[in-house]
Amino acid sequence: MSKSEHAIHHLLRALTASVLVALPCFAADLSPEAQIALTSLRPGERARVEAVLGDAGQLPLYRGDFVVDPSARLVTGKVSLTITVKTAELFLRCTPNANHPGAVVLSRAKVNGVAVGLAQPDPSLYRLKLDVEKGQQVTVEVELKARVPRLRKDAGGLTTLQVDGPVGDYGAFAASDDVVSLVGLMPMIPPERAGKLFEGPSGLGDLGTFDPSNFIVSVSAPSAWRAVSSGQAVGEVPTGEGAVRYAYTIAAARELPLLLLKGAKVTTKQVGEVTVEAVLLPGGDPKQAAQVTEHVGKALELLEAKLGPYPFKTLRVVEMRLVNGAGGMEFAGLITVSSGLLSGQTDPLEALGLGGDQAAMVMAMLGPGLGQLMKNTLEFTIDHELAHQYTALLVGSDPIAEPVADEALTQHLALLLLEWRQGKAAADQMREGQLKAAYHLHRLLGGADGKANRATHEYQSNREYAALIYGKAPLLFDEQRKLVGDEAWQKALRTYVEGNRYRWVTSQTWTEQLSKQNPKSAKKLEALRQRWWNESHGDEDLGILDLDAMLTGGTKSLDPKMVKELENMMKQLSGE
Repeated sequence: MSKSEHAIHHLLRALTASVLVALPCFAADLSPEAQIALTSLRPGERARVEAVLGDAGQLPLYRGDFVVDPSARLVTGKVSLTITVKTAELFLRCTPNANHPGAVVLSRAKVNGVAVGLAQPDPSLYRLKLDVEKGQQVTVEVELKARVPRLRKDAGGLTTLQVDGPVGDYGAFAASDDVVSLVGLMPMIPPERAGKLFEGPSGLGDLGTFDPSNFIVSVSAPSAWRAVSSGQAVGEVPTGEGAVRYAYTIAAARELPLLLLKGAKVTTKQVGEVTVEAVLLPGGDPKQAAQVTEHVGKALELLEAKLGPYPFKTLRVVEMRLVNGAGGMEFAGLITVSSGLLSGQTDPLEALGLGGDQAAMVMAMLGPGLGQLMKNTLEFTIDHELAHQYTALLVGSDPIAEPVADEALTQHLALLLLEWRQGKAAADQMREGQLKAAYHLHRLLGGADGKANRATHEYQSNREYAALIYGKAPLLFDEQRKLVGDEAWQKALRTYVEGNRYRWVTSQTWTEQLSKQNPKSAKKLEALRQRWWNESHGDEDLGILDLDAMLTGGTKSLDPKMVKELENMMKQLSGE
């Protein structure tokens, strides 16, 4: 047995001794790892899991044991997976390889201890044979080695939210001097639809999602670094070699993120049965962590009241260095937020990827209001990522083939959180300043309107994706809400989450369900879905910018050359 295997076996024995004594009565045939994973669920959640997925202890069980060297940007380790066989082949998706070919390398595959061949049909996909009968339980083991690309030096600074840069994975698998993000390190079985595997990441949008599974992971890192994941923290033990081994476990989750922060500061707040934990980099405002946990706690209480119970005992908010337009990312039980947003130092114009004449034009249009909008962006980003705990992570959908299915509704829920806290006027202001402004800015800079309901690889830029997926598409829900009324709308939201918890939905599911609850409006509801998601009516529905109305001080306040440039741009956008 290798040194690495010894470490994880010792860890599991220690966890079993310390945790199982407090466990409720589980079935005798459950493995210790599965039993420990189930402790991450809040009381009553196991029953909700099993109503959809069957015995929660028999879900696919992923075990990872990793050693991370941040200075070398190197990860080594082993992954094992216990599953019930459904087909003769097993595919494993390594999402980092879609944007960084060869970043994660799997080798030495074994099935029930017997070596098997390992093929690689594409950079992010591995395949191995399962020479066993259907219905049997097998354990698959692979060795893993990963080299983590260096994050751009401007990450987390002024251009953190740049929306017009090259496509990429937002820094989800990247390392800087104080952050190592290992999202996607755990190879996972891609879901299937109609016998076809879900596609891997395309460079825009989310990286993927998977079937609910159980996880237990241990990671060793230098003592100056804190390893963070989702679920229950079940181990933090010095190794005696200048490193600390951390362990986390979670049940019925669609993915397990792994993050490392140097010198991280942890602040916790209890919200009912949930521990809210903020893990932030040092050097920021000491009050920031308390403000973040306070905001998250209030937002979580509202989401639970409106949509039903949050499933886990722990909810973490982790500061990350993100790029290419990402304000945050979502995972079951954990969200990340850009360090640029958390620091409050993001320049409004730099954050939008604007400079020179573009910056002057936008500042002239929005004036001092732009700065206020950016100040509101942090809370709105947190609200959006928290709403994802329900839409995408409880209610599953394909983020590559149909990103509109979860992103648009999540954006709407973020607006509702603001409305529930501060009233409709505040939500309307955010809708104008964030959603509609994203579409108008895209059009102003020469981008075209288009169909929102398309795969991520069909989008040409971060800005186009933001304008249509986060800007235009969510406005469908405002129109549908007007049609059915507030009471029916609130009932539909809760029914949607409760009825699709741990299931898979498509971009049609929401409107189909709403139509069943409101049959007299069914045709109009579907017509609205077609208009806002499958057709191009953005200029008609959101309007074209009126220069005199939008410019601070009117066009007379600008240089004539700039006015002429703006007028020409507006003519092009109008098709003149």
